[in-house]
Amino acid sequence: MLDLFPSRRKRFQIDMAPLIDVVFLLLIFFMLTFAIQGQGLAISLPEGEETEKVEKDIIVKIDHNNKIYLNDRQIEIDSLGAALGEDLMRRSDKMVVIDSAPRVKYELFAQVLDVSRGAGAENFSIIK
Repeated sequence: MLDLFPSRRKRFQIDMAPLIDVVFLLLIFFMLTFAIQGQGLAISLPEGEETEKVEKDIIVKIDHNNKIYLNDRQIEIDSLGAALGEDLMRRSDKMVVIDSAPRVKYELFAQVLDVSRGAGAENFSIIK
């Protein structure tokens, strides 16, 4: 006779062994990577000498209204050469950063570049 309704059903069981392995691996990982206070090496660093003061960049800014600024103070193109010459005489690197707005007239930009070169600037960094 054919048994259509078997009384023995296989039940689904979760195998816990892989889960336990993963949990132990995570536990080991976090134990090895966790930094404990006072766990580092005690070293004594040598006392350093005072370094030279870093010179602040000379920035010539041309805004969208064609106004010129030298280190955040407004200046005319006629007096830019003298002011830049004074600043560049005290510096060793002779670098000028020219920061211009996106739609500045090329003529004004070229004038600022020429005046800066005439004042003694040797290197330029152009920000557009």
